[in-house]
Amino acid sequence: MDRFEFGSSFHASVSQLALPCPGAGETPTRHRRLCAFGTESLSKARILEAHADAIAILQECGRQGRPDALYGVWASDGVHSHLYAERVARKWRLNGVKQYCSAAIFADAALITAHSENGLLLFEIPLPAHGIRIEPSTWATPAFSTTETRTLTFTNFDADDDDLVGPPGWYLTRPGFWHGAIGPAACWAGGAISLVDAASSIKRDDPHFRAQLGALHAASWGLKALLDVAGREIDEDPKDIKCEARRRALFTRHLIERCCTDILDRFGRATGPQLLAFDAHVARQYAELALYIRQCHAERDLEAVVQQ
Repeated sequence: MDRFEFGSSFHASVSQLALPCPGAGETPTRHRRLCAFGTESLSKARILEAHADAIAILQECGRQGRPDALYGVWASDGVHSHLYAERVARKWRLNGVKQYCSAAIFADAALITAHSENGLLLFEIPLPAHGIRIEPSTWATPAFSTTETRTLTFTNFDADDDDLVGPPGWYLTRPGFWHGAIGPAACWAGGAISLVDAASSIKRDDPHFRAQLGALHAASWGLKALLDVAGREIDEDPKDIKCEARRRALFTRHLIERCCTDILDRFGRATGPQLLAFDAHVARQYAELALYIRQCHAERDLEAVVQQ
């Protein structure tokens, strides 16, 4: 599927992408559906998860998404990614750069974070928009190439107060931030499970292969169990009265990343180069999973859990 077809496929069915919001009583179902998206295609899952996250964020703030709009959530900060909002008259003026903006070419709207003197702000912005430039792609890897993950440059872009989602600092301090952080991990799990399914399709009477396959099935079961347990715990305390949302999200992401890493290693050891060299879907899922799980902050997250 080329980039144009990939982007168009979402707009034809965006009304069907509704998922239960985290903490609404069906969070395990939400996790399972995100996992299923990842099993089908990690590229699609990356876009769908962001859209579902955006809708959940808006609902948590008492807002509704734009009808039939495909959303992105662009909140990445870093050395080369920093966006600032300054109060100018009755507007917010945004200047700076945002990296890792998936679906930049075909999203209809996005939730975008920007720093200000008042704290971190979240804006809901329709796209395309004057004052926002989508930079030429510098994406070097074939993994996720169809998602049109671009860098955006903001030059004197004006936003209204009505475009603000929540008060300053709300985006990071709400319970739903940590509930939603498990969403990408559910997609990672789906990608890993697709590799287990691919390995299971091989017919080989080899004790070493069977041993690796048994370990792959155990890891697949563990991934599903983690998502179900995390979902049930979120539903038991959706407002995070016990302040466990952060710990749970970091634990879940860490454990899923470790399972996915183990599956990536065992998959290659079990199947050899055949599927990775000649099966385009498997090769894409493998490469995209290896990249996607790097959204886990590894040891930094583990240290943060101990320090809190």
